[in-house]
Amino acid sequence: MRNPAGMTDNSRLTGLSFGGVYGYGIRRSQSKSNRNPRQRRCARASRRRRQAGRGLDYYAAVIRPSSSSRFRDIFPYSMTPKPAAFPPHRPILIAVIAASAFFMEILDATVIAPAVPQIAESFNTSATAISAGISSYLITVGVFIPASAWMSERFGARAVFAVAIAVFTLASVLCGMSQTLGQFTLARVLQGMGGAMMSPVGRLEVLRRTEKSDLLMAIAYLTWPGLTAFAVGPLLGGFLTTYLSWRWIFYVNVPIGLFGIAMVLTFFERNTGGTHKPFDLRGFLLNGSALGLLILGVETAGHGGRIVLGSIVAAAGLLLGFLALRHGTRHPAPLLSLVPFRMLTFSIGTFSGGGLFRISVGATGFLLPVMFQLAFGLTAFEAGVLVFYFLMGDLAAKAFANTLLRVFGFRPVMVIDGAIVVASGFALILLTPAMPYWLMVAILVASGMVRSIQFSALNSLSFADIPPELMSSASTLGSMLHQINMGFGVTLAALLLNASAGLRAGTGAALTHADFRIALGAMAVLALIATLNYLRLPPDAAADLRGDQ
Repeated sequence: MRNPAGMTDNSRLTGLSFGGVYGYGIRRSQSKSNRNPRQRRCARASRRRRQAGRGLDYYAAVIRPSSSSRFRDIFPYSMTPKPAAFPPHRPILIAVIAASAFFMEILDATVIAPAVPQIAESFNTSATAISAGISSYLITVGVFIPASAWMSERFGARAVFAVAIAVFTLASVLCGMSQTLGQFTLARVLQGMGGAMMSPVGRLEVLRRTEKSDLLMAIAYLTWPGLTAFAVGPLLGGFLTTYLSWRWIFYVNVPIGLFGIAMVLTFFERNTGGTHKPFDLRGFLLNGSALGLLILGVETAGHGGRIVLGSIVAAAGLLLGFLALRHGTRHPAPLLSLVPFRMLTFSIGTFSGGGLFRISVGATGFLLPVMFQLAFGLTAFEAGVLVFYFLMGDLAAKAFANTLLRVFGFRPVMVIDGAIVVASGFALILLTPAMPYWLMVAILVASGMVRSIQFSALNSLSFADIPPELMSSASTLGSMLHQINMGFGVTLAALLLNASAGLRAGTGAALTHADFRIALGAMAVLALIATLNYLRLPPDAAADLRGDQ
């Protein structure tokens, strides 16, 4: 049966009702008497299939427009009009869905620190040994971030994002069910794989689906839930650990993850990617192996006292790192392009200056809540409250950090603020259980504020001179280095604590306040070295970001 000439899709119902159906009834009545029983059964089955097809096509066009194309291919002369293509979806809704995943990821990164002593007690090990579970997550995120961009292009953002949330949620359950440190570390590695795919893919989908007029609001919806998790994480972690169990800090991810998966499958566009860009497997393996062996070597030397074995493993990691750098400079399409390092602002912002600063920040975030519990005798919740003040200072400074950079310039602000960061780092050494509570809170808030200004400056400085064609590579490389530096900071903090305790009272000695002071002092020295690197910046560094001509 043909569609009558000149009819639009909207007039098919009329054509079928007065022309097609009438003619079909005449032909059917004329041929019915000539059919044998088998032909009649086939005709009835054919009618049932047509009726079912029309019903399915109506469901697809009216209820599920995004999936109607496959029914139209099977039943081209259906009664329903063709639906519109998948609409450019609500940008705010997409941003909220992505933000729920970011909230879960950032919450997981900040919620664990107050629970470190209790986790160590459950596994019958030291608090410093739990650093392996924290650093392994951060390092895994850094290793898999470059692969996530390729996977999104190859398999589509919808599929990759949904799988990433599912993996992260499953790994959270496994973390909560862990009975040994080895099980916990492996579950954290799996969690890092999911976390690495969530952030870049979700951010890219928001930017791709949002019109420029809605971009500012979409970014706000995308950013603030993550900042909220950043501040709420220590409070929630301390509360759950003190009044329930540390295992619940991972179980809270389950409802958030299930909600995120449902929203992604419902509202994200179906696509299959389809890129033919080859995956740099050799570069991926070299990068991952180098970082893994380096961290394993440091952990082995620090916790077990096996300095020789740890040094050998770390040296093997450095060798593989050299091969990875060599591969990145020679491969025509490397997984990680090193070209952005040619820009001084990017090099200082992510490596020589910003890298050392982030190592210091990562270590401090691990040291403070553990010190408040083991050296000050506070509960996990009380330690979480103090860390909350520290992070609230961080959030408060974001309101005026960019204004300072625009008015005074990047180099002066970074050098002066860096000096204050160093001073606040040494001030943390002065914290004692006998110190007035209000003074302790004031020091923590001030320390958080000056660190926030430094972060804002580094994040903007890193991309000030990056041309548009290198922005994607620079963003991936910067995100990877951020996670790796933060993870290495946790590992270094644990190494310093163990070394201090070992030199003071032998291997396996209990940690004291003096050990934490030594580690915090070393982090202040790292911040000082980072600040000295900022002096290499030209006076007009990142002038374009300030609006200077």
